[in-house]
Amino acid sequence: MQLLKVYLQETGMRLPTELVPLFFLTYIAHILRQHAFGIQVWTYALVMLTIGIFSTAIRLYAQTELNKMPPDKKGNSHFFWGVWSIQVLTFAVLALLTYGFVQLFDLPYEGAIRLQLLFYVGAMLDISWLFNGINKTRIVVRRDAIIQMARFVPLIIFVKSPDDLAAFILLLAITTIIGNVVMWFKLPQTLVRVDVARIPIRRHMRLMTTFFLAAILPQLALYLNKVLLFWHDGVDEVASYYSAELMVKVGIALVLGIGIAMMGRVVEQRRQGDASGVQQSFYDAVENSTALAIIIAVGVAIVGSQTVYWFLGIDYEQVGAILHVLAFVIVVASWRYSLALQQLAAERGFRNLSMPVQIATGLNVVLSLALIPWLGVMAAAWIALVSEIVALVLQLLSLRHVIHLWRLVAVVWRYIVAGVVTAVVLIAMVRAGVPAYPKYSALEAAVGLVVYALVVVSFDTPVAKATNQVLLFSGKRMFESTIEFIRIVLRIKK
Repeated sequence: MQLLKVYLQETGMRLPTELVPLFFLTYIAHILRQHAFGIQVWTYALVMLTIGIFSTAIRLYAQTELNKMPPDKKGNSHFFWGVWSIQVLTFAVLALLTYGFVQLFDLPYEGAIRLQLLFYVGAMLDISWLFNGINKTRIVVRRDAIIQMARFVPLIIFVKSPDDLAAFILLLAITTIIGNVVMWFKLPQTLVRVDVARIPIRRHMRLMTTFFLAAILPQLALYLNKVLLFWHDGVDEVASYYSAELMVKVGIALVLGIGIAMMGRVVEQRRQGDASGVQQSFYDAVENSTALAIIIAVGVAIVGSQTVYWFLGIDYEQVGAILHVLAFVIVVASWRYSLALQQLAAERGFRNLSMPVQIATGLNVVLSLALIPWLGVMAAAWIALVSEIVALVLQLLSLRHVIHLWRLVAVVWRYIVAGVVTAVVLIAMVRAGVPAYPKYSALEAAVGLVVYALVVVSFDTPVAKATNQVLLFSGKRMFESTIEFIRIVLRIKK
């Protein structure tokens, strides 16, 4: 029950950030149409290539250093102004260089790129690393919520046709800036006045170099594929790939909560010296995440590919084919994240976590540069899956003295069988000619859930037993609450 509670809390905090853009996606896909939406995604990815690398480096450095520092406002203040000075200078220079690059190479959609430069202003004002570093993450979560909510009404009012692309980009940029400005109102409670002249800026820049190098490949892998797709078949492919990628990210966000929820248990077991308990937690994390990841992946691959027609529109038919490949990323990523998070909680070394990611993202970047401009969107999907598999294999190699491969197979095979059975049933429904309408997509999802649950229960898996206990407990509490309500209403004494 405690694990379920933590999972719901973690997922509840993270999921809105992923879900709200997904809800916006259906509106934008129909209103802007594929071409205008592709322009927005491509120009944004172009700008984020530099913003992503430097903002990630600054965030990692700042949060790492703040976590080491004692809770002293004066020390935090010196550190904040030093890092933020570097941040402002860096993004100001990058904005000028990006604009110069666009002018030099005469890139298309210059007007849209100019508007996207406003995101550099947002990056200058982003101080989420301060609050994450001093364990005030609620402020950052509130910032993310403000950004998403601030976009909703203006989106409907100002974005009504493909001609409103500029208004859409402005809306995204301005709400990002506003959300970051809101965090500055918390500074008087967090920092104190310090002598700015004594801030060791050069020291920060020297120490930040390592984090910058570590951020290059992961951030390039995140945005480079969408930038390169433009040179294969224009912005339409960019819109299709981004839409599929966003659906998959929601699935990963759902699964990621399990690994995070189990970290607390591993930390406690390590504190008590329970080595066997820590080792078992690796298998438990993989089993729990697999149980959820398999059904989500099957749903995304089959139901999701049908949903595309009404959720996005007929122009996005290619998204279905992309989802058939990217859906497997949900399963592979669930295994990798589960192992990595438990490894982090067990304090088995950050290097063992970062090296698989660096190698896999390096492979992703090389393959993207070599294949995407010539082979297009399906190459991008396969590259994403292959790089994720490589990261998982390297993660397993780093844990080869802790976990046994065949024992992992014994943990996951029943859920894979359940997923295959569910996939066969859903494919049969699609082949039978079930129309691509919302009510039929809901029917397919319901049938898939029932079939998957029945197969998992028939195997009598630990997840099925735990779910049964939760349902029995919930049913019992609901029954007791109902009886108590009736007793109060009818004034019946106990």
